[in-house]
Amino acid sequence: MATFRFRAAVVLDLRLKHEQAALVVRSQAEGRFREAVGAVTATEARRHGSQQELAALERRGSDLGAILWHRNWIDRLRGLVELACRDREDRARELADADGRWRDARRRRLAIERLRDRAWQRFQNDERRREQKDMDELARIRYLTPDL
Repeated sequence: MATFRFRAAVVLDLRLKHEQAALVVRSQAEGRFREAVGAVTATEARRHGSQQELAALERRGSDLGAILWHRNWIDRLRGLVELACRDREDRARELADADGRWRDARRRRLAIERLRDRAWQRFQNDERRREQKDMDELARIRYLTPDL
């Protein structure tokens, strides 16, 4: 009996390694995106808390210096929120690019695996045909040759 040998096995191994590397890059990009989302959330929470403090300070009545300080602080936090949002958008684009590269690598690997599966099916069909021919030959020899 012959053994199955897939000629493009090296290519399949290479495609699998590329897919795994792309998945690692995608996972890292996803982690950076989640960190950026967390940074936006935290910065917005700090800004919201500062706005509430300012409102409470204004209700209680305070000196102009403290109110101006809080307003400047809120403006600075607003800038930090905008910066964090831009960073989040950059990380989202980075994640989308990494996801696209991973999907492409996966698609290429799956194409080679389909080729391997088809080759395996052809191999099995050829083996069955060979075996059937051998059985037919044995039957022909047994029933068509005279007994001695």
